[in-house]
Amino acid sequence: MSFRYALKNYIVEPQLYPDEVLFFDSHAVIIKDAFPKSQFHFLILPRDLELTQTNPVFLSAEQKNKFQCYVDWALTRVFEDFTKKYTLVGERMLPFENKHQFKDKQFFIDSFTQVGIHSIPSLRNLHIHVMTKDFYSDRMKNKKHYNSFNTTFFVSWSGLPLEESPDATYLENEIIKKTDLKCCYCKKNFKNRFSELKLHLDHEFKARFVDQRRLNT
Repeated sequence: MSFRYALKNYIVEPQLYPDEVLFFDSHAVIIKDAFPKSQFHFLILPRDLELTQTNPVFLSAEQKNKFQCYVDWALTRVFEDFTKKYTLVGERMLPFENKHQFKDKQFFIDSFTQVGIHSIPSLRNLHIHVMTKDFYSDRMKNKKHYNSFNTTFFVSWSGLPLEESPDATYLENEIIKKTDLKCCYCKKNFKNRFSELKLHLDHEFKARFVDQRRLNT
């Protein structure tokens, strides 16, 4: 099967993938992204055989309303999983000012998560990204990976539907390739120096968060 259809099996037979599937019912499947670009990165997959072939940028308001409950479920799971695994440390806390904000679900969701789609999806089946905005992951390996989630190439859930079809050439060449790499925490500009950005992001993450298992050893 082509890589473009890598999500199809989860839609058709989600019960066969208990390690990857977090939730499913007759309308949607929520899975862990196989190549996560942040610590917690999930995908919502509509199961309707017609909707799954739809260009995600043209999701209607009615369709969005139908899947809002799944977005809310995934955001809650992201919040619970992240705050269960990590705690704040004192050197740098932004976007949180204190541990109360870190444990406040709505503040966490508003400040440290994003939901949306890629304007030019790499996979054929419609999928909605729900993720933390730490971008601390071994799977983030190049400029395209980073800019596809940190530029207008990534269309927020609230920004759908788009009024017109996106220009694929412009998005790939001008947005992904030519937009400078900027730290999602401090906005420092690394231009095209991805390896430096990656090291910087790792430092920014570790300056804010610590795995709670380390505190108990």
